[in-house]
Amino acid sequence: MRSKLFLIGLAFTFIAACNHPVETPTGSSIPDNGWLFLGEAPYTLNTKVNAAPGPASFCLVTDRSLMGEPEVIKEADAAIAADSTLCVELGTLEPGFYQVRLRDSVRFNIGVQPDAVVSAPDAQPDFNAFWERTFAELETIPLEPEWVEIPEYSNELRSSFDVFYKSLGGETTGCTVCIPNAPGKYPVYLQYMGYGAAPFRFDPSANPERIDILVSVRGQGIFKKAAERWICQGLADKDTYYYRGAFCDVKRAVDFAASLEKADTDKIVALGESQGGAFTFIAAATDRRIKVAAPAVPFLGDYPDYARIVDWPMNQVFEEADRLGIGREDLFRTLSYFDVKNFAPRITCPVIMAFGLQDPTCPPHTNFSIYNNLGTRDKRFVCVPTCGHAMWLEPAWPPIRDAFFSKICVNL
Repeated sequence: MRSKLFLIGLAFTFIAACNHPVETPTGSSIPDNGWLFLGEAPYTLNTKVNAAPGPASFCLVTDRSLMGEPEVIKEADAAIAADSTLCVELGTLEPGFYQVRLRDSVRFNIGVQPDAVVSAPDAQPDFNAFWERTFAELETIPLEPEWVEIPEYSNELRSSFDVFYKSLGGETTGCTVCIPNAPGKYPVYLQYMGYGAAPFRFDPSANPERIDILVSVRGQGIFKKAAERWICQGLADKDTYYYRGAFCDVKRAVDFAASLEKADTDKIVALGESQGGAFTFIAAATDRRIKVAAPAVPFLGDYPDYARIVDWPMNQVFEEADRLGIGREDLFRTLSYFDVKNFAPRITCPVIMAFGLQDPTCPPHTNFSIYNNLGTRDKRFVCVPTCGHAMWLEPAWPPIRDAFFSKICVNL
């Protein structure tokens, strides 16, 4: 069954509902009959499930206990009705995310007041000094872009190029650009890529009214030669860690976008999913030229809790730390310099964030560890309760995101 759209923030769900959508301060949902509860307790889980009718064991556990001994919040004997409906009184629940365990095989997540989840920043005392020093070093490196036209993705409306320029440490990084041929100033859509994602080309006929840029950070995108454990590279020290350079590549892409003669620098927007969602937040946190940001299922938020909810990729980080003889306390201290939630208070531009309630890769708690620490008050979220990590496959998300962009940019 297709998702039904409810605007909030926004929430999608395919769950059979007994009541009409209810407006809340954060938007609208069906707080007592769906999987995302935005209203006040008590809560009732009333939903269709993919299970045979009859008696069923019911267990509710916290998401932050999934990698250890599950913390059981509620156990009950339940019954699945002939129409496959499950109805369980949940009572009062703290804001956060939970896993429903029905019988031995049915598993799904629910959320309660996600914008009230507390995940306080844990930045080290020299966090700001570290990044000021890093970005000062970046500024000493000339951009020096080199353009290579891609004729097969160019036409009378827009022309496509691969562009290469320098970033931190003299590393070559770059992007794919599709730019209108007609004179004038154009909004810039700065798109960041997921972890190890394959690059693609923009259709030159698709959006002739804007400049599209697909950013490749070091070792990834158009520079990717093989699948690598980027998240483990240089882990021994914060000065050598992979994401120090990658975050500089994110900021350098904003430098490039703003340098374009046809760029309307009052209308540079950032977007991306997964690692690209994290990069979108980093771009907005480190450069005020980003006027609006649309991250989806963002990566790299709240490393300590991340490790309590999902296995990959923190299992790889732990393996590398053990190989290097790095203890857990020292490891998480290093990672805190690259935890996106510690950048969140710096973000003052409007933000719309999408997340999947069933995401096993970048779980909702880690998304909201960033979102709930944002410095901006102009923020919305989009929830797809039935979606896992693949927000890019949800057809409703791009038009919602683009409408948010258009509304903000028109008012600039």
